[in-house]
Amino acid sequence: MSVTLILLPIALAAAAAAGGVGALGAAVTARSSDPATGAGEIRVRTRMKDSTLLADALTNLGASGVTVSRTSVTAEVDGVALTMTLTEDGVWEAHVEGADVTVLSATELLQRLDAEYALMVQHAVAEKIRQRADGSGFDLVSETREADDTVTMVLNVRAQA
Repeated sequence: MSVTLILLPIALAAAAAAGGVGALGAAVTARSSDPATGAGEIRVRTRMKDSTLLADALTNLGASGVTVSRTSVTAEVDGVALTMTLTEDGVWEAHVEGADVTVLSATELLQRLDAEYALMVQHAVAEKIRQRADGSGFDLVSETREADDTVTMVLNVRAQA
């Protein structure tokens, strides 16, 4: 069985939710399936933009055979084949295929991937802040990481001479 997921950028998903779509919860904005084949399509909100960070997130989830280009990412995760392609509209489309794939299991996989991707983005942003603080007139006073991987940075604005 296979499932295709359309990953909507956050801004589009928010607009859809404001229009009444998205009643199934925070992640799913629409769903349809073909009862004859069991194939389904769902739309999932996402913040994914960077294919390199996406590959890193997949690796952290234990994916194997990760192959990346600017517009596509393929991998095997949890015994299923995941193929993600970037459409002309800038929307990631994910196709999940495997013997036991269901709409629910595909949605859960993409939600886990989205959460891991968010963590990768957080790490990248924190690194940029560390690198740019001094040149931007700031001193990094402290940095703490919580159990949930939340990073808190305290920056001090240097007095201008």
